[in-house]
Amino acid sequence: MKSLTLLAFSFSVAMSAQQASVSHNSNLRSAPSQAGKIVGHLTASASVTVISKFARSGYVRVETAGDDTGWVYQKNVTVTQSGESTSAAQPNSVPNEVPATAVGNQEIYPRSQLTPGKGDPSVTQGNIAKNICNKSWSTDSVRPDTSVTDKIKVDTMKSYGFADAANHYELDHLVSLQNGGCPDCVENLWPEAYGDQKHPMTEVQRAQWNKQHPGSADVLPGALEKDVVENHIHDEICRDTPNAKMSSNAKKYPATVSVTLARGQQILATDWFACYKKIMDGNKPCE
Repeated sequence: MKSLTLLAFSFSVAMSAQQASVSHNSNLRSAPSQAGKIVGHLTASASVTVISKFARSGYVRVETAGDDTGWVYQKNVTVTQSGESTSAAQPNSVPNEVPATAVGNQEIYPRSQLTPGKGDPSVTQGNIAKNICNKSWSTDSVRPDTSVTDKIKVDTMKSYGFADAANHYELDHLVSLQNGGCPDCVENLWPEAYGDQKHPMTEVQRAQWNKQHPGSADVLPGALEKDVVENHIHDEICRDTPNAKMSSNAKKYPATVSVTLARGQQILATDWFACYKKIMDGNKPCE
């Protein structure tokens, strides 16, 4: 991987959006199928914003005027206007450069010109209790279909110049879905290695290696280590939300401080490994 330098870093929650209306009374579902839980009802002529770029199983993901999100049968949605929709600026916005003080090996970070990171505009500080911090919410409700991500993985591996086995990499959301990352934005997806250039590994091989070599730094941190950070950041974001959903790592690495959604996304998009080091050093907070 090429060295990571002070490159322009334009993390943004802007994404392509389409204004639309509902042509028939429709159910708003938690997942893109009739098996998805009904989370709301839309009346004919209701205005919505289409926030998924790719239809899944005949459904599109929309945001309502009341800031609720869900999946609606695509044939019941009529696009009225296309354009770029940018959410309002939030405090602690992500800086325009990758910090020169990044603590990890340059190989473990994405190239900011290819993968700057991107947020989901439907997830805001004001509504996290309804989505990422809600016990009834799941990343499966927003995760793109493999028919979408398989192609993105092939394309991004070519862009990064990776020619080894595809299963040596996870197609990773730089700003993870549980932390309000854009599900299907190419700017938020990159091929993150499980091992490193000298030690290519599959997910299973890396998990076994970590178990056999606890605490070893012989292989650079990768996708499994970033997963720990993603869980911890989620718990810090949701810490002050009543009855919040916590991650599977919450008991082992409990959140001891609260951070805003914007700050949590910033940590993931700039130097996730700095947070990982703090977690491993006595569960110190990532602030």
